Amino acid sequence: MNKIKLSDSDKRLLIIFLAILMVAASYFFFFNKSMSKASDIEESNTKDQMQVQQMEQMEAALPQVRENMKNLKQKQADIIAKYPSDIKTEKVIWILQDIEDHNDYHISDITFAMSNPLQITPDVSDTTDTSVDESSSDTTEETTNTETTDDSSTDTATNNVPAVTGYYASIGVKYDATYEGLKDMLAYVNEYSDRITITDFSSSVDSETGRLTGEMTFSMYVITNTGKDYVEPKFDMMLKGVQNIFGNNAGTVSGTN
Repeated sequence: MNKIKLSDSDKRLLIIFLAILMVAASYFFFFNKSMSKASDIEESNTKDQMQVQQMEQMEAALPQVRENMKNLKQKQADIIAKYPSDIKTEKVIWILQDIEDHNDYHISDITFAMSNPLQITPDVSDTTDTSVDESSSDTTEETTNTETTDDSSTDTATNNVPAVTGYYASIGVKYDATYEGLKDMLAYVNEYSDRITITDFSSSVDSETGRLTGEMTFSMYVITNTGKDYVEPKFDMMLKGVQNIFGNNAGTVSGTN
């Protein structure tokens, strides 16, 4: 059997070739794997950095969000302050009596239509900005998804709270008044603490007396379940009974506090 003789130069070339193979094998089996792990770590770091930036943006916007929430709560409180929690016939009579007592405006007939449902249309033109960046919104959605249990328990508690609803009483009257008395009555309605509007109005001049006569419809609005209590009216003077069953005397006058 013939033996292959290698020269020293061939041996050196063979050793170099084997060394190259070892380096290549190390690269493919070890170095390349390490590079893949490094790439995964870099990608994870990039995601973490993006999330940190989003959180920083949310933190920067937080004072403005709190300010907007404060303004909305104040706006809500201002609205609730303008509306009573209930309206009853006795309160309507008290208001109309107060109008007559303080103005040259007299009512001869009244019709009552109480507890009419109030249709509320949201004001889409409201420019109050309570939003944060779009990038922050994504993070907010992620946070919301991780708090499903808390939200569900909050929703359950909210469902137990009576719904805030609105309705109005429509009060029709026939009146006669002087021109100045009519203006004073309109000012009274405009300045009244509770929400009242005049939805229908007609007027004509009585040629004999020079007074204005006509019909008018008042709408008195209510928002329920706002935490406010119904305030009963207090009538200063009230007739109580008669002197005899034949009605010869108007009765006694009693003052109430």
